Amino acid sequence: MRKFDITGVHRIMTRYYGSRNMTMITSVEERHFINPSDMKIIFDFDPSIEINFITLIRRIRRYIVGAHFNLNIIEEENKLQIYVIMYDRPRYRDFDFEFSLN
Repeated sequence: MRKFDITGVHRIMTRYYGSRNMTMITSVEERHFINPSDMKIIFDFDPSIEINFITLIRRIRRYIVGAHFNLNIIEEENKLQIYVIMYDRPRYRDFDFEFSLN
């Protein structure tokens, strides 16, 4: 099961980067309407605070559980755009067929 703790990420952005507003956009498939495949989260931040992107990515990764993901962060006009693309690990099945003449 994929879990993404949005409250924890918002707490990080408020505590370390002075964020006060958050906007979230998600895309979901019709067959899996509970598990979003990708998210775009937009935060404002205090421009006087310098952002270390490596530390920010490491902090955000703590709040994504049970999924493989790609995480991209873009800084534009005093806003941070965080793109999270989550996917499940492919499950391979082996049916154990025997190949013989008869």
